[in-house]
Amino acid sequence: MLDNFAQLLGLNWVQLLLIPCVFIVGGISKGALGFGLPFVTVSIVPLFAPLEVALAVNAVVLPLANFLQFTRGGLIRSTLDRHKTVVIGILIGAPIGAYLLDAMAIQIIELILGVFVMSFVVVTLYNPSMKVPQRKEKQLGVGVGLFAGVIGTMTTVNGPFFIMYLLGLNIDRREILATLGLLFVVSGVCFLIFFGLFGILTMERFQLGLVCSIFALVGMWAGDRVVQYVDREFFRRLVLSGLFILGFNIFLRGLT
Repeated sequence: MLDNFAQLLGLNWVQLLLIPCVFIVGGISKGALGFGLPFVTVSIVPLFAPLEVALAVNAVVLPLANFLQFTRGGLIRSTLDRHKTVVIGILIGAPIGAYLLDAMAIQIIELILGVFVMSFVVVTLYNPSMKVPQRKEKQLGVGVGLFAGVIGTMTTVNGPFFIMYLLGLNIDRREILATLGLLFVVSGVCFLIFFGLFGILTMERFQLGLVCSIFALVGMWAGDRVVQYVDREFFRRLVLSGLFILGFNIFLRGLT
């Protein structure tokens, strides 16, 4: 049965078993540091399986993993009202990103993804601050959503755009978490819709995504425990170093 399901995915049984393991690693990163799940998975899975599989599985895992984050804070209505321009930007940018993903050669996508992962590491290490004036919030929100929609649909990674924008608004942690949950759910639903329309998300990949969601949640639980015994800053730098190496490897593969 395992072999048959792997064949339907265009994989062998070893690749099929490795993919959920990668989502445990990504979940550990997110549980320990609050980021890293899509970065880890789209960086590691293409080392042994097609990039499209990583993108499709992420499209299932990410909205499921973030729905609870959005709803449990009790800020659903106020979050929707304040950040609706970002949501509008995502809805405009997502189909553009889906079209580019379908139209571009996989090598170009790998180049973009590799550069994006390495840029994220550099930005995270230097941690630049961005201030968003209140009078410009709605205009910038549309731009952030548009860019995150395009790049996010091409790579399933859009967290850095949202995080920098929200930190620039100088809002409290509770609202940041609720807003990130909302934006990740919206973008995740877009991934599901457009990946399905363009044939990237098949029924078999959807089923694999549901399984990987469980593994990701287990990883998040484990990551939360890890930082109780390991220095958080050391672990953070270890993850970022690994991500940079993986991003560079993806970039090199895109050149060949």
